[in-house]
Amino acid sequence: MSPLPSWRGELVHGLAGRGDVRWAVADLRGVVEEARVRHDLSPVAAAALGRALSGAALLMFLSTRAWARLVLEVRGDGPLGTVVAEIDDAGNLRGFVGNPRVETAAGEGLGIAAAIGRGVLKVRRESPRWGSFESQVELVTGEIGLDLAHYLEQSEQTRSAVLLGVLARPEGVAAAGGMLVELLPDAREEAIAPLERNLRALEGVSRRLEQGGLPALAEAVLAGLDHDELGRQPLRFNCRCHRDELLGKLRLLPPGDRDELVAASGEIVAECAFCGQLYRFAATELAPG
Repeated sequence: MSPLPSWRGELVHGLAGRGDVRWAVADLRGVVEEARVRHDLSPVAAAALGRALSGAALLMFLSTRAWARLVLEVRGDGPLGTVVAEIDDAGNLRGFVGNPRVETAAGEGLGIAAAIGRGVLKVRRESPRWGSFESQVELVTGEIGLDLAHYLEQSEQTRSAVLLGVLARPEGVAAAGGMLVELLPDAREEAIAPLERNLRALEGVSRRLEQGGLPALAEAVLAGLDHDELGRQPLRFNCRCHRDELLGKLRLLPPGDRDELVAASGEIVAECAFCGQLYRFAATELAPG
């Protein structure tokens, strides 16, 4: 696969309502567009993966702990199958969907909930310091944003709103990203009331991002509240797959399995599920060293 341009995104996080509200907003248009190209995603598949990638980024950088990696997995019984998004502490994102070419019937829109179906949402966090922690909840809508808010309420007892949107067209991703707002314990009514009012009035997360980027979405959600920016994090699509690592795994296969894989062409062609990169291995490379 020829190298793709390093399309990037950005996440901004901060406090609002005199410290009663934590928030993060992310623009992943470039990241999701690269994922769409690499995996040849249909619009509904691009929208589902884009929401998962956006949700993973927001969870990662609004966490109270410094995790090394976060994996978000949506596993449903719909035609998309599994949707997986992964991010590390440097802002490197990657992901895939089980069926990248799912299409929806004409006139039905993207149909993300129907494409995902019923199932579970899992979040795994990893750190050299704290180890690995995984928890899951049943999907309540399949739209991913509301499911993440349900996850935060059930797993972390956090009141939050998770707004995710992807504007995916046949010719490419026009906008992608979202915002997470979280009420801190003992949040005052003067912070809660305007936030709830703004959320009820908000329409079209992806179109807000398309028209005005991160500032437009943040201002719409936080209108009437003082808000301060605490940090920014660059985001990019970047897979950590490596040829030597994959070769080591192939060498561990039983000899009969290796021989069967190379019998037809004299080589093994392996594709990374996360980025679509193809790796070719000649039969002579596969013998254990």
